[in-house]
Amino acid sequence: MDGRPYTEQHLLEIAAEGLGRYYFRDDGRRARGLDVEFTDVQEIEIVL
Repeated sequence: MDGRPYTEQHLLEIAAEGLGRYYFRDDGRRARGLDVEFTDVQEIEIVL
């Protein structure tokens, strides 16, 4: 990061990539080529 805060769109892209990689694609073990995209998001809660 270059010192500027992330935009909401950038944070949604990061969350979608993580969700796609570790949940849907199981870190490369299934659903290869699947793209995950958040559209029209009003609220999201992620608990680790």
